[in-house]
Amino acid sequence: MRRYASVLSPNVPLWSYGALLAVAVGWVLVVPKFWVFLGGAACLLAISALGLTVVVGWAGEVSLASAALVGTSVYLTGYLVRADGQHLPFLVGLGVGMLVAGALHSFAALATAKLSGIYVMVLTLGLQVTIERTVFSVAKLTGGAEGVYLSRPSFLGLHFDSDTSFYYLCLATLAGVVVFLTLFRQSRHGRALLLVRTNREAAAAVGISPWRYKILAFAICGALLGLAGAMTAPLYRSPPTLLQYLSFSSLFLLAVPVTAGSESLISIIIVAFAFTMLPAGLEEMHLRLSPNVVGGVGLLTGTYIGARGIGGAILDRLRERRESAALASAGIGTTGVLPPDGHEPIVIDTVPAGPRPRARSRVAAGAAAGTGAGRNEAELVGAPAGGVGGLRRGGGLTLPPRPGGRLDGRR
Repeated sequence: MRRYASVLSPNVPLWSYGALLAVAVGWVLVVPKFWVFLGGAACLLAISALGLTVVVGWAGEVSLASAALVGTSVYLTGYLVRADGQHLPFLVGLGVGMLVAGALHSFAALATAKLSGIYVMVLTLGLQVTIERTVFSVAKLTGGAEGVYLSRPSFLGLHFDSDTSFYYLCLATLAGVVVFLTLFRQSRHGRALLLVRTNREAAAAVGISPWRYKILAFAICGALLGLAGAMTAPLYRSPPTLLQYLSFSSLFLLAVPVTAGSESLISIIIVAFAFTMLPAGLEEMHLRLSPNVVGGVGLLTGTYIGARGIGGAILDRLRERRESAALASAGIGTTGVLPPDGHEPIVIDTVPAGPRPRARSRVAAGAAAGTGAGRNEAELVGAPAGGVGGLRRGGGLTLPPRPGGRLDGRR
């Protein structure tokens, strides 16, 4: 149980998880059915984005074949389960769709043994175009211009014909994906993958194969893209048109993890819901906004914020508040460092020293560098006569500057 409890981030209050779960389960009971349908689509978009996070955020590569892999799973699963196709059980079709998508994506990762960066991007874009020209041109799979009808699945005695019940199925699947990825990231394989992203040579030096772990990342990503595609077909009851799975759609899928960052999986889900709901919400106010525009703005925003995205920025704030509260409870005050003469003193304030701020006594740089054993030691500032005990009760610390050198830009 301790292993599964580690899924919850210590930087996020426990009550917020309960509130998020209550909102995720209850909001569909008070909104029109159209929004419930969009909620299911948002869950599937989040699954696709979580799969891309493994490649983009954890492996340090970029894939531009995500839309083609989702479309392949959509049409292949639809053909396997529909009445005029193979008429197989839904779980069998779902498994085949995940397997095929994972295998195709793993094939693209074979080149990462000697190539990386822009070359992998071009290779995955080539895979996207190849699938568009081959798989998407088979009318027997896509249904052609006439289109086909798919019934929603039912298994284990449960039926998911309504939009609400299918939304709960998508939500439960999304929760399972979050738990799986969190446990994978905390496992030795996940830590090895992060090391490969950080320093490929260092990973190889300790016996970790960068090539194998990047193939693993692409396989996991492809399987999750296939999972989202397999559940997209029954969501729409008829496979969507080919226009939704062209190369430009891969950029839209990529915009979700780039905007949210790979630090927090919950932030990826929130961004996926925002990307899905925002255009529909603006249309309710008679404002038309293309989802591609939302994706473009997300790419620009994520690039501006940095590699950690919105989720990383929020977690930093939460971590700072948590550490400040811990320092305040421990009674630790401020730390001051006095530079040489002519420079402003640097004071690092962690928490207030107390209700009454204590005066800091500054030591001149020349005096700090003077003779005597006491001059070379750190002096307690604002501490009572208790010495170090005063520091524990909220004092400060002043450190003498080190002698200037060439690295400091002084001659």
